[in-house]
Amino acid sequence: MKQASHQLADRTYAQLREQSRLKSLEKMPLNIQEAVTLDDITGRTMAQLSRWEAHPDRRVMWSWQHWASRYAAIYPKRFELAIWFHSKLCSVSLGRPTWGAGKLRLDMIESSPEKTPLTGQTVQLTVLVAETYADIIGAEQIRIMNPINSKVRSHYEAMGFTYVGGKSDYCVKDLL
Repeated sequence: MKQASHQLADRTYAQLREQSRLKSLEKMPLNIQEAVTLDDITGRTMAQLSRWEAHPDRRVMWSWQHWASRYAAIYPKRFELAIWFHSKLCSVSLGRPTWGAGKLRLDMIESSPEKTPLTGQTVQLTVLVAETYADIIGAEQIRIMNPINSKVRSHYEAMGFTYVGGKSDYCVKDLL
């Protein structure tokens, strides 16, 4: 059982995540706004993610069931996002503010291993929502942790992120 203070923080930050998703949706082109749903990671999301597990084109093997429940239990201020195009799950991501709260870490971003109408756009949409959430919670920087390979890292760099290598291994973008 969660403590009352954790439950209050959960409710407060769930509202802030919802606010960031709504604000982000308004910034998207109308043709996308009408077809896209931005949501937390729900039971519906988990059901769709289970279909990804054995897909031969999947590039990472995260256990979303494990990580989503862990983040929900430990990090009430977490960033979580499921991007849907109509009834098709296109992308899922998890992150959290750093302990000092000045940075928002995106720890996991996974796009559907199947082609979707948003293929090639999900990271940009995720970053848009993350920037909005970071602004709401007062974070001044976004970090995408542990890019899975140099091609993905280059994609982040093309979006305005700077790679920090070595033990750190993340891409960073300061927010204005």
